[in-house]
Amino acid sequence: MVKFNERNHPFVDLGDGLSICLNRAAYHDDKELRRDAAVSEETAMALTEFRRLVETNRNLDVKVDQNNWTVMLYLRCYDNDVKRAFALMDYGYRLLHRVTDYTMPYAQVRHVFEEGLIRYLPNCDEDGAVVFIVEMSRRWNPSKISLQQFIAAIRVGGLALMLNPDAQRNGCKVLFDVDGLSMSHVSHFTPRSSNFLFDLIEKCTPIVTKGMHTVNNGMMYNVLFAILKPFMSKDLRSKTYMHGKNWSSLAKHISPKCLPPQYGGTMELPDCYRPALGKLLQHYEGYFTEYNSYGYTGNPDGK
Repeated sequence: MVKFNERNHPFVDLGDGLSICLNRAAYHDDKELRRDAAVSEETAMALTEFRRLVETNRNLDVKVDQNNWTVMLYLRCYDNDVKRAFALMDYGYRLLHRVTDYTMPYAQVRHVFEEGLIRYLPNCDEDGAVVFIVEMSRRWNPSKISLQQFIAAIRVGGLALMLNPDAQRNGCKVLFDVDGLSMSHVSHFTPRSSNFLFDLIEKCTPIVTKGMHTVNNGMMYNVLFAILKPFMSKDLRSKTYMHGKNWSSLAKHISPKCLPPQYGGTMELPDCYRPALGKLLQHYEGYFTEYNSYGYTGNPDGK
């Protein structure tokens, strides 16, 4: 069950002092806070310049003021460096204009979270990074959850991660669990879906990906990785690690203190942990809807 803490932030109580929490108010409460928040002179100037850049792109429909959480987040993460913040947002909306398959309402991907295939660990790693788990394993049934829905859910999980102050400051580490991955899974991947997935991870979020760690990988994952690798940048490849079932190898990158026993860790988690994020994100659906309401209405390069 979702509760609210003293700051009115939704969280799921897992017991023993553990919880899943984004440390951000639910959408409608946060909207009021944004509307009434004071904006520094530097940020006000950055918003003016950001608005000018948006207006030079004829087909780009984005509301530029302190009420747009995305614009404010990009400016905050880039210390009001308008050019960098705008370039990131612009690339993301260009991608979504070009590839529309993975822009789905939360209601259409909620079951992916409720199945526990995408989740965050309750505690950050020792360096403050949020650990983001994606379980493309035998638990994934493509007849119930299509690859399109899975990638759309990863995108929603990434948008939610952008709201988390810990992720904003310290980045994230992605843990891919591919235990039992089979040819029936691999056959669903295409160059188009692979390209979109890595563009999403690398070029559409201000959250720094500190590492991508694959566990329980076997021969079939090697086949999939051969498909994926050409779409990864040199930088992302340098952050990619294959651990198999070597938990001591994983422990060199993610502290066992924040990992459950199934990944060689010591953090005991209750059964209710897996679907917890699905319950929590209901309170943030408005953020995703708002983000998707903006973008390019026509050719991004149109005059």
